[in-house]
Amino acid sequence: MGRSSNSFSTWVGSPHTIGGRNSSPEERLFVAVLSQAVHDVFSGHVDKLNRQQAKDFLTQNTWHFKMVCELAGRDPDYVVRKMKKRIQ
Repeated sequence: MGRSSNSFSTWVGSPHTIGGRNSSPEERLFVAVLSQAVHDVFSGHVDKLNRQQAKDFLTQNTWHFKMVCELAGRDPDYVVRKMKKRIQ
């Protein structure tokens, strides 16, 4: 099985992790969830409804978003700030 590059770190930067440790498979899974949401926001082939839902997920700082960020080892406030800046 090959490795794929994860674009989430490209969008929000990798230095803003919590704990500075090696990532577990679970962390990588939740980073992939965040990465997919970022992909959905900026991809032209994603329909308007899904793009808007991804944008809302990444910018509204909901409980679910905070939980995904925590499980991904990322700072949710930083991610929201970076995504709002990128989206504008």
